[in-house]
Amino acid sequence: CLLPLLLTALPARASDQITAANDVITSMISQVEAYLETDSGNIEKRTENNTKLLDTHFDLPEIARFSAGPYWRAASEQERIDYIRTMRDVVIGTIVRNFDQLSGLRFTTIDSQAKGDKMVLVRGSFNDSTGKRPAVSVGWRVITPATAPAKVLDVEIENISMLVTQKQENITIIRQNEGRFSALIEAMKKRQPAP
Repeated sequence: CLLPLLLTALPARASDQITAANDVITSMISQVEAYLETDSGNIEKRTENNTKLLDTHFDLPEIARFSAGPYWRAASEQERIDYIRTMRDVVIGTIVRNFDQLSGLRFTTIDSQAKGDKMVLVRGSFNDSTGKRPAVSVGWRVITPATAPAKVLDVEIENISMLVTQKQENITIIRQNEGRFSALIEAMKKRQPAP
């Protein structure tokens, strides 16, 4: 008696997940395009815009947790807070410094697939409207919980996960420093641009 209800509920949930993930990516890309149209090179305004973009569309606490690997469990609460804050500052700084490189790029969605009951992969490509740069394949891994807004967890560029790559780098740093989580925070701080 319950089986038909479960079978009809699953596709509906998958459809809702895909819609939520597509909406996040569409909204984010629209914001980026709007920011590019009005970008004057003012670093303060760029930082403000990209901070809003990152905080709205990316799940930074989950990205931080995953990127620290098994060492996240051993980190103190203060180390976790410091790591999330530092990682966020580094990511924002990197985006701000390279933001003008996005000019002329247009994202086209190819397809979206539910990956389990809380994740969707939105695949597409960035194409250069000037034709000077080759197309780049991009996959957005979007967390789609039933009771919270969908947010991006990972970006895959040409099938290489940025999150997995970062995790591998982070684990190497911690292992080279006798398992000290604080060494990862120190290494991250060195990546921050000078004020």
